[in-house]
Amino acid sequence: KLCSAPRRLPMTLPRAMRAYQWVKNLLVFLPVLLAQAWGSGATLRNAAVMFAAFSLAASGCYIINDLLDLKADRSHPRKRRRPFASGALPLRHGALGPVLLMLGLGLAASALVLLGYAALTSAYSCYLKTRPLIDAFVLAGLYTLRIIGGAVACSIALSNWLLAFSGSLFLALAFIKRVGELRDLAARGADMHRRGYSASDILVIQTMGLASSFMSALVLALYIDTNPASLYAEPRMLWLMVPAILFWQCRLWLSTSRGYMSDDTIVYAARDKVSWLCFAVVALAFIGAITLPPGVIP
Repeated sequence: KLCSAPRRLPMTLPRAMRAYQWVKNLLVFLPVLLAQAWGSGATLRNAAVMFAAFSLAASGCYIINDLLDLKADRSHPRKRRRPFASGALPLRHGALGPVLLMLGLGLAASALVLLGYAALTSAYSCYLKTRPLIDAFVLAGLYTLRIIGGAVACSIALSNWLLAFSGSLFLALAFIKRVGELRDLAARGADMHRRGYSASDILVIQTMGLASSFMSALVLALYIDTNPASLYAEPRMLWLMVPAILFWQCRLWLSTSRGYMSDDTIVYAARDKVSWLCFAVVALAFIGAITLPPGVIP
């Protein structure tokens, strides 16, 4: 057994670091994409460094969080399979958490933003996730900080439109995550109070989340209606984004209400073919808006 442990390490460490969650850190490239600043090598390099910094810091925070939640994870039907909770990874490797966090802070092009992210993540893991509503707003804020970090690293000014849209969208995703967890706890008859909620709260949380989803679509529609012709050759192509993004969120809500949602919304979307179709429509709408000659759409 002692000889087999090193061979398992390359497989268990990425799981403990939640390497698949690094996809969230691609948000640092969003300001570059929307500002159409991909022609600058220095800008792309700064965004890539910030992506790496966020990934290292996030992995460090995940490891620390798993150590803090060790007892609760071991009693959870799915989370007990996590490397530390299952015993697949010895607890001494938990020292990697602070190391990764410090490496991320040292690498960051904007250490202040990443420090705020790390502080907010730590506060969430230790206390804020037990406070109703605050937990969802903090999760939405952590997503938004990735966009802010990318903008600061690349010296790109963020528009209020982007912050309003992303804030509404991320709040909806945070409520989806929480409703899915609460439904799972209710089905198992487990205690919800460690999350700060009761079974009677699920409906109102779902209502607030749905409102956030529709608000994100409304903000996007209002932005497109301002006709941002200075940035896009054919801005009317952007209208395809509105139904695609709204449909995607509605599908997530329907899946959550049916009990299909996993512990993480991103993981569910990555495995869902319809979600990828929605993403493809959004991508094609953006590409069409910047490449189609003006007047192609009557």
